[in-house]
Amino acid sequence: PARGPFCFFPWGEREHRAPTFNLLVNVGGMEMLHWANASFGAVPEGAVESCPDEDVFVARTPYGLGKVVKEQRAAFAVLDGEELWFKWYQVLAAEPGPSNVTIADVVYDTSGAVLSAE
Repeated sequence: PARGPFCFFPWGEREHRAPTFNLLVNVGGMEMLHWANASFGAVPEGAVESCPDEDVFVARTPYGLGKVVKEQRAAFAVLDGEELWFKWYQVLAAEPGPSNVTIADVVYDTSGAVLSAE
């Protein structure tokens, strides 16, 4: 927030910023996400894509969030405006299989409901 409403990301050996971006939000913890250890461009099953048109995934490095690029066999993050690469990193992934989620205290807003004879 101190640097403004931008997404900062590594690309082409330096830091870039974008004023428009998508933000991953896991409302209510409905998706069972975890950080999985990986290396050399590998990603686990269920890895979260950050760029669906390319093999780029959400990464976590010792210096913060970044990206994994399978083709380049590394993860990338930014430090002091420069892109750094990492051969060992973590990848954000969804847990495989069914989730054990409990939903309670459900309240329906019926103020706009219309009775029908059907």
